[in-house]
Amino acid sequence: MKKLISCALAGIVALACLPFSAAAAEKLPFELKAPAHVSLTYLDGGDSPTTHGFAYSIDNDTLRFFEQYYAAENGEDFLKPYGLSDIYITLQMDWALDDENDSVSGWHYTKYWDYTPQFGFGCDENGNSRVSDWDVVDCGPDFGNTVCETWVFRGVPNDDRFNGNPETQTPGIKDQLRPEQYTYDTENEELKIDFTKHTIYARARFVLLEMKTGSDGFEVSGYSGWSETVGSGKDAVSSGALTAADLPAPDITDLHMTDKDFNGNPVAAFTLTVPDDLTAKAVAVTSKGGTVRVETEARVKGDTDWIEMGNTDTEIRTGELECALLHLANDKHPVVPDGTEIELRCRYFCGQPGVDDVYSEYSEIETFVTTEIRRGDGAVEDDTEADDGDGEPAEKKDECGLCHFCPHPLGVCIFIWIAIGVVVIAAAVVAVIVIRKKKQK
Repeated sequence: MKKLISCALAGIVALACLPFSAAAAEKLPFELKAPAHVSLTYLDGGDSPTTHGFAYSIDNDTLRFFEQYYAAENGEDFLKPYGLSDIYITLQMDWALDDENDSVSGWHYTKYWDYTPQFGFGCDENGNSRVSDWDVVDCGPDFGNTVCETWVFRGVPNDDRFNGNPETQTPGIKDQLRPEQYTYDTENEELKIDFTKHTIYARARFVLLEMKTGSDGFEVSGYSGWSETVGSGKDAVSSGALTAADLPAPDITDLHMTDKDFNGNPVAAFTLTVPDDLTAKAVAVTSKGGTVRVETEARVKGDTDWIEMGNTDTEIRTGELECALLHLANDKHPVVPDGTEIELRCRYFCGQPGVDDVYSEYSEIETFVTTEIRRGDGAVEDDTEADDGDGEPAEKKDECGLCHFCPHPLGVCIFIWIAIGVVVIAAAVVAVIVIRKKKQK
């Protein structure tokens, strides 16, 4: 019995001495989902004759986690409960021309797309790149936005990027296309595909990489499934430009003050709920080189004019958006006193290449009470009296207009007095020298 107890105690001690491991860690608060609402658009007039815009969206749970991680004062402390010291997600995008299952121009994913600790993505065991210039194997999303975009199928010069490299077995773009699908202008080094006769397809997935606590390298902890397939060209269905009717009025709730400040002025926040349909439209617009964003306006209750709030979150995502209130302090309200009622509203803005900008209807007006808002540095002209924050003009600071720190005796900068003194002394020295020489003669 004593031996059993001794063994049990030894086991407990050994477990206690183990480093914090993934087995004991909390589960990450998101599920690795495939990119959603994917969209592919031919950018006729882009940076090459084949360039396309590929856009997609990230689900809210994943976006919120990475926003919090990147905003954390100490990233390692933020990740510690999950047994991690670092984490990131990257995007991979596969493509095909005309026939997704064609042995040459069909999907191009191979085992070399997968991550290896020694060489990362896209390499063989010798470190040779085994993916072409159009194979997107490692493209980090922008975790500041629900909707992300990257340019793909860009022009390639007449080197290994087009011709490939047989020695390293690196494929070139021409290795992944059939001769009848393209032309190549050798003189101008331009690859061309007639998208009125051909269709290019794309699909994407996310890869989650984690660095365990105590480890010095990343490991893949999951690959999402592939997204739906989208196309551009002959057999693809393209969406038209959005109109104001396509944009619903923003749904905003839970308007409140935060404990944050921007340039010494208060920051409000509200929750925006974005319908899935609008996210899909925003992705399509983004892939065409356009944008959909939130515009926020506010005013002191009782005023007629609305003021657009700068330094405010504008991205299309469900979650909390912050709004800095400093622009409410203006000529009409140099100081907005503590306890003032403020009204706020939002609308969606959509900008698209080649068409006029469109706007949604405004959201319902929300009201909240602000803390004091004051003009920032430089907002008050030099010849006016600044406000000291209590509603009373502050006493003007008596300072030198030239150097801004000397006592400027008799209203003249001390450096001017010094210059005058130097000139007087120099003149006196010269006069003495002249008088002595005259006496010597």
